Amino acid sequence: MTLLLAGIALLHVLVQAALAGDLRVDVLDVGQGDSILIRTPANKIILIDAGESSGHVADQLKAQGVDHLDLVIATHPHADHIGGMAEVLKDYPTKLYVDNGLPHTTQTYADVMSEVESKNISYKAGIRGTVYNLDDGAKLEILFPNGTPLTGTRSDLNANSVVTRLTHGTDCFYFSGDSEAPTEEALLAEGLAQCDVLKVAHHGSQYSTTPAFLAAVKPKIALISCGIGNRYHHPGPDTVERLRADGDAIYRTDESGQITVISSGHGVTVKTAHAPVAVPGTPAPWYPTGTGPVATTGGMAVPAAPSAPISTTSSGSAPIATPTPPSSPGALVDINTADLAGLEALPGIGPSKAAAILAYRADHGAFVSVDDLDNVSGIGPATMASLRDLVTVSAPAPATAPPEPTAPPASDTPTDETPAAPNPSATAHHAHHHRSH
Repeated sequence: MTLLLAGIALLHVLVQAALAGDLRVDVLDVGQGDSILIRTPANKIILIDAGESSGHVADQLKAQGVDHLDLVIATHPHADHIGGMAEVLKDYPTKLYVDNGLPHTTQTYADVMSEVESKNISYKAGIRGTVYNLDDGAKLEILFPNGTPLTGTRSDLNANSVVTRLTHGTDCFYFSGDSEAPTEEALLAEGLAQCDVLKVAHHGSQYSTTPAFLAAVKPKIALISCGIGNRYHHPGPDTVERLRADGDAIYRTDESGQITVISSGHGVTVKTAHAPVAVPGTPAPWYPTGTGPVATTGGMAVPAAPSAPISTTSSGSAPIATPTPPSSPGALVDINTADLAGLEALPGIGPSKAAAILAYRADHGAFVSVDDLDNVSGIGPATMASLRDLVTVSAPAPATAPPEPTAPPASDTPTDETPAAPNPSATAHHAHHHRSH
């Protein structure tokens, strides 16, 4: 028995030692919007959403010592989630940009995709089963979309939000964008594991966080990002009551400012920018017995979030995901017959140049030689040098027109934005990813 107990104790020590440090999650105070900053022990940095432009997320990142972004996820293209994104992508070197694959017609969306293109940022449409292995055993997994977009919902853009689950040791975070009841039904059909920390969907609106969803996830801590006195009256009183009845500690940016959650891998500590201040017309700040403004879970509490920026380490520049190589290595791509997917897979091309190649082919007929690519807008000597040994030209084939842009369902979120000019690059780009991912 003594040896058994000693063995259990040693195993516990080894498991504890296996985790190198703390993982930090900040729900930034961006008013009526969402922006979540994740920093791993080795300083891999992930940003989920960037709030409205008025949220000044780029400035907040600078104030927190951020100098790069390994992964950026836009859960969906509403302005309260991507309004500050173009500025972020402009200011911070970014390795990978992920969204839900649904284009939008606003200038805000067009500006974001323009930055992705101009900065040569790798792009992927989020799909269930994608896992980003971070460091210290942490991983971020995409749970939704699942490859079949939800349609005919109250808001298809919201319902198709990118939903992710972050794990670090025994600690778990669930980030839900503006997902709604149909999203939760789809997730429940796939199976949902318990998760201690829930970023409540859609700013706590009445359209999500259903009883069935809460029964499956069983969160202990609920984080709500919303603006003081917002015109949508978020969070909805029914949602707050469901969370209370579930026994969750509720933290809100409109009451407490930025919310910081530190994960040791064996429990989390929550700290807010300031003590909660009651918002007129909403229930008073509330925590279950035994928690209070600072809550912990698990057997190990960690120190409060440090005020100093997290320093960059050598591993901070390491990639968090290996790009998917083009299919059929060694096979030449025929630029007269290749579709959007085949063209995008070529180095230095990407969605806008792929669409430009298709448009040139439609307007001028089949390419006579590889050198004709030099006539395509956006393709210069450097791109030509990288393509020359990878592409070929077949006998002239019938011209094909680029895909027609399709308008997404109208947003349920009122906006003063004016529609952007037609963006065949972004639309064709996303249409491809619906097909190939």
